[in-house]
Amino acid sequence: MPAQSQQNQRKLSTLGVAAILLMSSLTVMVGTAVTPAVAELGRVYGLGNYASWLITTPALGVVITTVLFGRVIDKKGPYWVAFLGLLCYGGFGVAGAYMPNVVTLLIDRVLLGAATAAIMNASVTFISAFFQGEKQLKILALQSMAMECGGVIYLSVSGMLADVSWRCPFYIYGLGFLAFLGLALFIPKVPAAAQDTEDLTGDTGAKAKGVPIPLVLLISFLGMLMFFTAMVVLPLYLQNQLGYSPSFTGYYLASIDVVSVLAAGFSPQIVKRVQEKGCLTIAFCSYGIAFLLYFLLGESLFLWIAACFVGIGFGFSTPLYNNLIVNKSTPSNKGLNISFCTMAMFAGQFLSALLVSVLAAENLFLIASLIGFVIMACISPVAKKFQ
Repeated sequence: MPAQSQQNQRKLSTLGVAAILLMSSLTVMVGTAVTPAVAELGRVYGLGNYASWLITTPALGVVITTVLFGRVIDKKGPYWVAFLGLLCYGGFGVAGAYMPNVVTLLIDRVLLGAATAAIMNASVTFISAFFQGEKQLKILALQSMAMECGGVIYLSVSGMLADVSWRCPFYIYGLGFLAFLGLALFIPKVPAAAQDTEDLTGDTGAKAKGVPIPLVLLISFLGMLMFFTAMVVLPLYLQNQLGYSPSFTGYYLASIDVVSVLAAGFSPQIVKRVQEKGCLTIAFCSYGIAFLLYFLLGESLFLWIAACFVGIGFGFSTPLYNNLIVNKSTPSNKGLNISFCTMAMFAGQFLSALLVSVLAAENLFLIASLIGFVIMACISPVAKKFQ
């Protein structure tokens, strides 16, 4: 192992890992932190049914800016990108509570998404710089668990704050300042690719073999599209069509997050047994089964079984996207490739809201189920072809 890599691993303490995980937990709740207050925000700003765009607008900011931050990371390193991203995350996030009109609020949400892109790219680059091989996958699995745990905790706190005032959920974004302190105190600076000798003399031909990066990005996009399609359509489906209460809906979505956390924790062991292609096959099969259950049945027991399958799909797939991208990258293009992966995942999140707005829930469930099974059937043949 190169000397620089060994030095990085020695310097990163347990508190440094915790700081990276805290950074990562902020990314998943960038749009959903204000979900409990969306109805009131719609009334305050006169958005009506379009208030849900406040949830998805940050994803648009991520898609627009993430490649820029990837290039900056390749040239300057991830530290200063994370430095500015966390400050802007806290600043733009809290400022959303005081925007004078809907135009400024939407602009603020897009800028918040840009800050999220910086944080997401930098956090994955930190992990790839400090850890390699099996340890890297384990830390990426922990990152996925932190993101889902953050979703559960932050949404619960946001619900309580929304009972006080529609402005209060915006204060959750102030955690960006706490993560900034963690960065400043516990995470050492990582040199830019141009300054880092790690892997520059390695076998770049080996990285070019296997499934090409565009296909990895495609499966990342489709995986996140399927997960967020479920998360966006289920509240409407459960309450409007099946007659469940908002509190049941909250518990139900939280249960998906809990299963996702557990599945992400087991994903490195699954990869050991069946490799990445096997783990992804199980993930998309789980998505297919879940959406098929939603399409065919509405009974409570089957709803809970479907929730388990959605959680397994997310937990088994999400840690692998960045791991596959990092393993196929060189130091000179690692930041850019990670940014493409971030773009693919958040594009799936953004598109899910558009699909929910134009397709009935039953039709969406059937289409998503078919897509899940088709991807499941294609993963092994495609991997074998490029292997």
